[in-house]
Amino acid sequence: MNSLDQYVGQTLDEKYRLERLLGQGGMGAVYLATHLGTERYVALKLITPQFMRNEEFVERFKREARAAGRLRHPNVVDVTDFGFARVGKESVAYLVMEYLDGCTLSDVLAEETRLPLYWVVDILEQVCSAVHEAHQQGIVHRDLKPDNIWLEPNGLGGYRVKVLDFGIAKLAEAGNTSPEIAPISQRVDDTPTMQLSQTPLAATAAAGAAQMEATRIAVSPMTNLESETLVQPLAEIKDDARATRVVANDARATQAVADGDQTRLLDGAAQRTAAAAGAGHRTTDASSTAATTGLTRVGAILGTPLYMSPEQCRGENLDARSDIYSLGIITYQMLAGAPPFTGETTSVISAHTNSQPTSLRVHNGKLPKRVSRLIMSALDKDPAARPQTAVAFANAMRANADGLGALYRRAFALYSEYFPKFFKLSLLAHIPVIVVTLMLIAVRLAEPQMGKVTKIALLVPITLLQIAAGFVTPSIISGVTAIIVTQLAVAPLKPVELRAAFAVLRRRWRPFLRTGIRATLRILLGFILFVIPGFVMMARYSLWAPVVLIEGLEKKPALKRARALASRSWRTIILAMLIQFLVPAIVGAVLGALIGTTGEGKHIHVKVFTPLASLVNIFVLPLMAIVPALLYLKMRQFGGETLNDVMAQLESEDTGRSNWQQRMRTRLTINTPLNTPQNRT
Repeated sequence: MNSLDQYVGQTLDEKYRLERLLGQGGMGAVYLATHLGTERYVALKLITPQFMRNEEFVERFKREARAAGRLRHPNVVDVTDFGFARVGKESVAYLVMEYLDGCTLSDVLAEETRLPLYWVVDILEQVCSAVHEAHQQGIVHRDLKPDNIWLEPNGLGGYRVKVLDFGIAKLAEAGNTSPEIAPISQRVDDTPTMQLSQTPLAATAAAGAAQMEATRIAVSPMTNLESETLVQPLAEIKDDARATRVVANDARATQAVADGDQTRLLDGAAQRTAAAAGAGHRTTDASSTAATTGLTRVGAILGTPLYMSPEQCRGENLDARSDIYSLGIITYQMLAGAPPFTGETTSVISAHTNSQPTSLRVHNGKLPKRVSRLIMSALDKDPAARPQTAVAFANAMRANADGLGALYRRAFALYSEYFPKFFKLSLLAHIPVIVVTLMLIAVRLAEPQMGKVTKIALLVPITLLQIAAGFVTPSIISGVTAIIVTQLAVAPLKPVELRAAFAVLRRRWRPFLRTGIRATLRILLGFILFVIPGFVMMARYSLWAPVVLIEGLEKKPALKRARALASRSWRTIILAMLIQFLVPAIVGAVLGALIGTTGEGKHIHVKVFTPLASLVNIFVLPLMAIVPALLYLKMRQFGGETLNDVMAQLESEDTGRSNWQQRMRTRLTINTPLNTPQNRT
């Protein structure tokens, strides 16, 4: 019997009964256990007694357990308990995690090879959400790979992604990082960078298990890192009992990466052999191994070769952008069917540091060029050239993957779902147009009894009013719609209220009006000079309204910002603007023709009632206004921007929020304080 099997059937702390062994490695094992109080299955990581005799290791394990509390996220495996217990005469330490059903992304790729783009984007968004939260807490995962991405059924025919195995993660020092304040600073070039401690500490937990009898078991036990030592990690343990290999300075360092998803630990000498070909970076020599077989001194490369960043291969200090490189490799594999670099360990590591990956479109010709370029940027050797945050990478993927058709489908969906709100908005905004239209009809009805001078005297001011109303009405609809659509994108649970949107418009009506006049004059000048410059100006400044109301800019800076946003995808902007220009014109022409056809032979003065055709815009303009609002969000996504900052500005006007709304916008996770005496190490 395996020595770890002897614990099966034992009860720890009178709370957890160990049902069966799920997986094991150098430091201990993970068991399926039952929490006796709730009769619920959990995954329990047990540290073997020989490690318990090492005080330094025990202290590191305590740190690991405390660090696990720093991450609470729906896409990260939850850690629920930690403690020490006696089993017979032996003392053991344990960590309790949620038990997961489902399978790993690696299992999916083994059967599906390539995944559809929409599925890749959905998986990536959930993974990046978890990784971004870790980065905000000062944690760099360092071992992202398909084996550490778990797909758990949600009971509705879909799945939720869970990121596993933060066991070799690099953590900022516990005493220096507050859970509420992410350790982020701005560089000189305003590129956000994660400032991490030089000291890697114990990291968070991740473990999973498949359905008990129906599917294979995949458990990812955690490992530990300290300033002096690196602990041998365990890869995802399948039911074929594959375990992590430690590749040291011997013949094994050149073995083929047949199981390329295995986490490896290379000591300093092997590391230099692998990376010397191109990087020119020297690494620290590995010291002798620790007394316990699971510990190796600093100077080692730790990770999975197929998914390691160039700086990780060179043994350099890592930041969040190393994880983004790994995310790029995973995304590449999901779309191409294989990672960009394969082969022997040394050749893979050398390729990461020296070679450019083959373009994704060579493997998948149907992939949009924009998506391919983005993924290749995530695989850039220079960390500064990659997307700087995980959420920026996910946002840019979503924006590049969704075409104009998806944008219009979203616009129609919003219009139909919130039609009463948009109709009310349009009706209020069209009051000036309705008044001017009625005045124009009255003049035309009285035209036979008017003299020429009287007619001109009346038509000139009415025409000027018509021009003014034609500017004010669509501007109001565009601005308020942008606020509503932005709110729905960021805070979908918040009820849609026109009053709150109009409050923002009232507060910024002066800069809104001034900027709108500037943009309109430039567009008119373009049409006067030549028709093509007019369309160019329309495309260039099409996003001015959301920029003014949502970002608080005005005049020249607002127009400059609108132009910068539009430049992220001129093709998308121009196509959308052509549709925006043609649809109202076509609808008006069709309606005018219908009025003319109806009036033939029925003594109806068609000329008198033709202005009524313009009132169809009461229904058309809100739909047309949703499109620029969605384009604004899409252009921000192209640049990897989030909307959390601008929502704070919008919500500053909303003082009437109910308690539940305030709670939904507040971080409710309570983390264990890291500066209390009992947590200091």
